[in-house]
Amino acid sequence: MITELTASMIGTYKRCPRRYELEYIHNLKPTEPSEALAIGSSYHANVENILKRESYDHEGLAGKMAEAFEEYIEWEDWDAQPEQEFKVRLSRGIYLKGKLDALTSDGIPVEHKTIGQYSLEKYIDHLAYDDQIAIYMLVTQSPRAIYTIMQKPTIRQWKNESEAEYLERVSQWYSPEHVKSVNVVRTVGELEAKREELIYLAKQIRQTKLFWRNPNTCALTSCPYASICLNYEPDMQLVGYEKKGRRNEELTI
Repeated sequence: MITELTASMIGTYKRCPRRYELEYIHNLKPTEPSEALAIGSSYHANVENILKRESYDHEGLAGKMAEAFEEYIEWEDWDAQPEQEFKVRLSRGIYLKGKLDALTSDGIPVEHKTIGQYSLEKYIDHLAYDDQIAIYMLVTQSPRAIYTIMQKPTIRQWKNESEAEYLERVSQWYSPEHVKSVNVVRTVGELEAKREELIYLAKQIRQTKLFWRNPNTCALTSCPYASICLNYEPDMQLVGYEKKGRRNEELTI
């Protein structure tokens, strides 16, 4: 039996096996993506063009975030190729696959993140425990990774303010305090321990018959599957959800 996992699948299973079941076993997704997801996708597309040294869309919030990336992130020397897909064997029948936001000419993975009200300092501290970083280091055999962190504006549009006026304030709001590039490192021992953990998780996922709910996660975060979590049946008429074309629609492999 072949088991293929991505960093997103692993993170989802750890947070809530029930959401994993809905998203990756039943292959459901919300019909309309959230506003945050749409902005994040547009921002990533803009950064991809920046790394290619091509023009990008300066319009809207995603455009202002990309302008801040271009100004405050020292990306010119990376010689990075964006959107690099991978599929790597972990052990017999177990594979990791996914897509790097970028890969430098030196083989260093680059990942771009957007965050909301969460403080940059706390987020950077969290990177010491981040699975995605370790996974990307495993597949690239790199001892470090580059993470760029873009904070979404904490200022809001005023009642009588036009969108153009608001976006101008957003441009002025951005500073090095809100945009960071950090190097994250892992030891050989840490990466080997992560490899063993991922193999164990893959076997657990493959064998499980019960995808239980994690109410602690429900209490801490907003889940896009909350409205069907308790009562979903495969033959029910869905409202607000649709079947994915394939389990990992973001990948071509």
